[in-house]
Amino acid sequence: MSKHDLRSHAAHNTKNEATGASSTKPSETPSLVLHPQSEQIRNLLEELDDVIFAAITGDACALASAKTLWPKVVAEIGFDQVEESREQYLRYAIDVTRRLETQETRTPERAISALEVISLLTRN
Repeated sequence: MSKHDLRSHAAHNTKNEATGASSTKPSETPSLVLHPQSEQIRNLLEELDDVIFAAITGDACALASAKTLWPKVVAEIGFDQVEESREQYLRYAIDVTRRLETQETRTPERAISALEVISLLTRN
């Protein structure tokens, strides 16, 4: 998931609050209720993006971080929220391992790192 992909939420009330046409209290509008959580989710997913993509490309520190961050993010925001990102990570990791297979200069540490990320993301 890119930094700019955000999930939509419930539609905003289009009735004028001043006319009394809406019974929703301003403090309970979807944008106010979801904003803090959405910001938190976006920040976690951005951090996860950075860590996972770096781990896939062979960064050993990022791989160590991914092993603790992935379960933390899943527990904190739920698997459904990270499923789309997980699919993108898996596609990228598979693509990296395939490209590494065809290179003349072998870099097994990069392939192993990508495979470790695949294993991490596919565990139950």
